[in-house]
Amino acid sequence: MPQDGQPEAGEGPEGAITTDPGFADLLPRASGEVSAIPEAGPVPEANSVLPEGSPVPEGSPVPEGSPVPEGSPVPEGSPVPEGSPVPEGSPVPEGSPVPEGSPAPDASSAPQTGDVPAQRGDWVPWLIALVVFVAYSVISISRYVRRDPGSWDLGIFTEYVKQTAHLHAPVASIRGSGFNLLGDHFQPIVALIAPFFRIAPSPVTLLVAQALLTALSVIPVSRAATAKLGASAGRLIGAAYGFSWGLQQMIDFDFHEIAFAVPLLACSLSALLRGRTRAAVLWALPLVFVKEDQGFTVAAIGVIILINARRAQVQAAAANSSPTNCSPANRSLANRSPANRSPANRSPANSSQAAVDAGLFLVFWGIAWSLLAITVIIPHFNVAHQYPYWNDGGAINLGPGHHPGTALLGQVTNAYREKLQTTAMILLPVAFLALRSPLALVAVPSLALRFLSTNSYFWGTAWHYNATVMPIVFIAAIDALARFRASRTAAPGQAHRMLAAATVRFSPAAMLAIAVVLAFRFPLDGLWSSHTYLVDQHVRAENAAMARVPDGATVETTLTMLAPLAARADTYWIGISPNPAPQYIVFDESNSGWSPAPANVLTFVEQRHPGVAYQQIFLADQVYVFRRS
Repeated sequence: MPQDGQPEAGEGPEGAITTDPGFADLLPRASGEVSAIPEAGPVPEANSVLPEGSPVPEGSPVPEGSPVPEGSPVPEGSPVPEGSPVPEGSPVPEGSPVPEGSPAPDASSAPQTGDVPAQRGDWVPWLIALVVFVAYSVISISRYVRRDPGSWDLGIFTEYVKQTAHLHAPVASIRGSGFNLLGDHFQPIVALIAPFFRIAPSPVTLLVAQALLTALSVIPVSRAATAKLGASAGRLIGAAYGFSWGLQQMIDFDFHEIAFAVPLLACSLSALLRGRTRAAVLWALPLVFVKEDQGFTVAAIGVIILINARRAQVQAAAANSSPTNCSPANRSLANRSPANRSPANRSPANSSQAAVDAGLFLVFWGIAWSLLAITVIIPHFNVAHQYPYWNDGGAINLGPGHHPGTALLGQVTNAYREKLQTTAMILLPVAFLALRSPLALVAVPSLALRFLSTNSYFWGTAWHYNATVMPIVFIAAIDALARFRASRTAAPGQAHRMLAAATVRFSPAAMLAIAVVLAFRFPLDGLWSSHTYLVDQHVRAENAAMARVPDGATVETTLTMLAPLAARADTYWIGISPNPAPQYIVFDESNSGWSPAPANVLTFVEQRHPGVAYQQIFLADQVYVFRRS
């Protein structure tokens, strides 16, 4: 088991994004890291004298009286022969004096005090995830119970899941009669909730699923921090991430498909940071089924892998051309080593090529699915046979004196203060440390699409649009801290080394402190308010009115009652016209969305559906129910 402050087995040096054994030596080693010496043959007998210049086989004791070859690490438990220098990076066995001329052991390799050793059985991240799940379930369910939706989205997705649970096309009558949601956004992954909806047919099922997906994303983020920075840092960063404001905003705003993207991104980037490229690729693949724009984020992950692979190829070529590696003895020893011939220890060139292939595949996979969804799938199901959000891209003037680049720049810089404030708020939970890591580039496609849009809803901190950038910036911050940690010994000057050490030590606690402060400005603050749990007389009237509508009926209603009715009836929103004349109309006069409010509700209802007569069957606290005669 890895100890606190040390990478897990199979990981690369601190501060580098590494790869799994299948992509060995993909990235450069940190300064001062000693490569493992290949197994050269049988273990020498106890009294054998090691030939001069021969490396010590890994795990073998140094024969008494043999000098340690230059560049070989001293095997654990072996005394240092008198007069032999200790290779740089090797620990001095207990009881052995440090020979003259040998460098002192690196203090950074010693176990860090104050931290709990990183263990796979650590239950604290799971406890944090449980607290996140409970808190977010309370926030979203209490808002649903008091009939306070943020929009019509919960009702729309409830109809989506209900239809797929019964093996029907995802038609949502709330958006209009016969409206297929695949003609609006490409989000087939939402259908995974359908089996659970069959068991518990309620909008609460979607809200619980969203809270659970969000809570589960805490685990990979915490594990990445633990692997790179130690158990205490992993716990602090996991808690700061779990309660970050972007996730809170998503939880507070009904249900959305990007709830699936949050854990997928967290798992993919966590795996990439911990040296598991295959796992990173596999976790990234399903993102294209979350929403049509997520393919560009998948492509960005592929670009990061390509950049790292190219850097590794350059450094591997430089290492292979060094005089030490070109010596006949080293080439002969490497060729004889069974370990070097095994698939798990492929050459850096082969490993780098495998990473290049993985990166290219992700780029192609992401862009291909996004283009397919935007140009083929969505237009096929759309009533107008087009992608409905092209207009959000704005009109680029191609006339004389204008250039597309100028128009695009104008759209990006429009409302630049709000966009800069949003960017600062995204980076604030990680104390802006994400800027130190190339992983932050994964957030560029989604932010670019939002800031390029002419839809002002995308620019700010409201709604759910900032949830997917939270796992990106937190894992980028973890990578940045690992880089600071690795640079402590290489940093020029005592002041720089002290600054790097202080950054690594105090940043996790600072992130949690920032999350606590921001919690008072975002939905978590509502947990302590009695209003959050208040079900007043008007809500009881709405519930009584909805009880008059039988299951399977067609019903038209106002916004607050869309979701609960959509779970068991064919539901239309009264804000869209024309709708087919339904069997029932449930109308909340005090919160209808109409201004001015209708003077006579029955007359208003019958005017919406000419030639159809309705009879009032319920009225309480300005909530009406009409049944078609």
